[in-house]
Amino acid sequence: MTLPQTVSLVLLILVLIGAVWKKINIGILSLCATFVLLIVSGASADEVYKSFPADLVVLIIGVSLMFSHLELSGAIRWIINGVFTLVGPRHGLIPWVGFLLGGFLSTVGIFSTGPVAILVPIIAFVSVTYPGTYLINALGVIMGAIGLGMSPLNPTGATLQHLASKAGVSYSGWGLWLVAVVVTAVALAALQVLFRNLAKRGKALVEPRASQVEEGAGSSSESINTAYAVASIIGLVLFVVCVIAFGFDVGLTAMAVTAVLQLIFHPEQKEMLGRVPWGATLLIGGLLTYLGLLESVGTIDSIQNSMSGVASGAILLLVLAYLTAVLCNVESSALGVLSLTMPLVFGFFTDSPHIFWIVAAVAVPSGLMVMNPIHIAGTLVVANAQQDKQNDVFRMFLATSLGMTIVVPGILAVIPLALGL
Repeated sequence: MTLPQTVSLVLLILVLIGAVWKKINIGILSLCATFVLLIVSGASADEVYKSFPADLVVLIIGVSLMFSHLELSGAIRWIINGVFTLVGPRHGLIPWVGFLLGGFLSTVGIFSTGPVAILVPIIAFVSVTYPGTYLINALGVIMGAIGLGMSPLNPTGATLQHLASKAGVSYSGWGLWLVAVVVTAVALAALQVLFRNLAKRGKALVEPRASQVEEGAGSSSESINTAYAVASIIGLVLFVVCVIAFGFDVGLTAMAVTAVLQLIFHPEQKEMLGRVPWGATLLIGGLLTYLGLLESVGTIDSIQNSMSGVASGAILLLVLAYLTAVLCNVESSALGVLSLTMPLVFGFFTDSPHIFWIVAAVAVPSGLMVMNPIHIAGTLVVANAQQDKQNDVFRMFLATSLGMTIVVPGILAVIPLALGL
């Protein structure tokens, strides 16, 4: 390896350590590393900025602003209240309602932590009516919201396709989303059976915290601007039709819908901007810019050449699948981890006729690790649990996440391995 390539790897390791240990946004650290590597390599700043993912940044901001209209108008709460009213006393359906609602919001484009933040407090409130169901109800929300983020309309799915396009790789984005739907649904069904059996033995009986219940009750009575809510839903439908049926750019289409609703209804702009996940935007912008510089100095190619010379394709697949799953347990952003590991996947298996299943084996399990209490989603569920059971929930979710880490990547890797990579 050349000096710039060696320095780039050392910096990448330091970025990961800083992100995990000090909980610093990986985008900030990546841009700092970009500055250092720029000096060492002698590359030009203009060349570096060509790697900045402007399309993904516009996508995240545009879709977030569009969904802020749905939230501020009351449209989302309108839909959620209607769905839970239809469910009635059938408590076995509550996790699946959360799964569908969270999955729908992620599928049509909102960054996955958004549905979790919206729905978990509501699920905590709803679960009061169904004692002993809070944990599996909350898991339904977070598994649907983050597992289904493989949609091409979601920043996670869009980032994967962006990385694949740069590597000259093509696969079905909606096909990957469908695999994620099936895998996540099967995992949720298995956990529902497990938690039901634990409840029968007097375990996993955790209720929502009283303060969160009151909070949820208060939030459910927020006023709904009917005209604004209906217009927001129409805007969402038009957005989906334009993107899927006509192939319009996701970010710019969302911005257009946002602008029209803003002009007509004039919601508070500060509230709208406060709903944009600026941390995620910074993360993806900084990390992909640094990865672009890594490619420019030849680090990615050097890693691929070194690893391909000492390991078979089967071993590489298993290493990348389990490495991604393990990192998703310790790093708070699955998107950040996928941005690091997927370029290696695309580089190693560019010519494989089964690239779709290889991508699925590495990427899809990442959506199942977010129940880890280290993550925002898992932490939110723990925080909403009753005070004296929070340590129990922490241990339970940690064990469940680690169990998923051991099982799911291996099962999904069987398919491309059986097909011969």
